Amino acid sequence: MIDEFHVMYMYKKIQAEAATTDIKTLEQLLKKFRKVVAERREECYHEIGEKKAQKLRAERLQRLLKKMERDRVSPHEL
Repeated sequence: MIDEFHVMYMYKKIQAEAATTDIKTLEQLLKKFRKVVAERREECYHEIGEKKAQKLRAERLQRLLKKMERDRVSPHEL
């Protein structure tokens, strides 16, 4: 909850500063900010991809273990 208040405070502060800043500088800041957002989005998607891949590996392992159980093969014997 405190983080949300901090973000809102920063938003208001940025808004106040933007009122006295020329448009060229704001455009440059926007370009840099978009780059930061794109990098963060890529990190987020990468994390999601890793979690999904890990989940798929776990499901595959479970299917293999069930198949081994049906075939009466013990994983400990291997």
